[in-house]
Amino acid sequence: MKNVWFGFPLFSKLPVEVVKNRKKFYTASIVVILIGFLFMGINYARYHEPLNLGVDFSGGVVFTVTLPENKDASELTRIALEAGIHDPIVRKSGANEYELRAKIDEAALPTVRESLQASASVTDENFVGPSVASSLIKNAVLSLTVALLALLVYISVRFRFKYGLAAVLALLHDVLVTISIFAIFFIPINSPFVAVLLILVGYSLQDSIVVLDRVRENRKLNSKASTAEVVESAIHSVFRRSLNTSITTLIAALCLMIFAYRFLPDFTTGLTVGLITGTYSSIFIAASLLVDWGE
Repeated sequence: MKNVWFGFPLFSKLPVEVVKNRKKFYTASIVVILIGFLFMGINYARYHEPLNLGVDFSGGVVFTVTLPENKDASELTRIALEAGIHDPIVRKSGANEYELRAKIDEAALPTVRESLQASASVTDENFVGPSVASSLIKNAVLSLTVALLALLVYISVRFRFKYGLAAVLALLHDVLVTISIFAIFFIPINSPFVAVLLILVGYSLQDSIVVLDRVRENRKLNSKASTAEVVESAIHSVFRRSLNTSITTLIAALCLMIFAYRFLPDFTTGLTVGLITGTYSSIFIAASLLVDWGE
């Protein structure tokens, strides 16, 4: 059965049996993640790093530069390249003010600064050393790990341990797929990416909880049904709600990606990919795991 939304057909019910085809969905996710790991290896061979870690995580300097009104970001990029900066990242932060991120060591900083000042006005600079970058990576991994463990404990208490484990594995799936996309397209990763992952964890969990809660309700209503029947019924009953929620949120994320990508490429891309991945995992991964484990 289909509904029409602005002339486009929308399914009010899933046109596929999720439980019956769950291994196909598992395989699709595993393939994407494996491709991501393959590209991490390729990136390491080419660039000596598996992911395109920005200044926040690899160390470097952040310049605040003011340009004349007749110059723009492309001009600053040209100036940065001439100053010896490889792969500079330029973001507009004000009327004629720009943020320039560069992966350079402290020894090269005076030379680069002098070259920039010859063509632009450097109003501020912040150097991120290797120790600071390493600390940021450790804190990012720690915050994500603590969040996943806390969610596992909470869901296990409120539901069952298997429900909590299924939800956390779905979240881990979302994180790995998002990281894989960043590895495949070698998208720069800075501190906003950590915020994206934590937002993704919260959003994906919300959809997964709705499905798992419906599984629990269906089991109470029909104790004699098989786990596969209970899970399939739960997924189909919440599909339309999950789809509508995801579409409305994705519209906002796409607008952010269109208009703010130049300034926050890691945040906007991660948010968009994460929303899509989170919807996918909540419908096709989380509840289906209960069938394999035995509810």
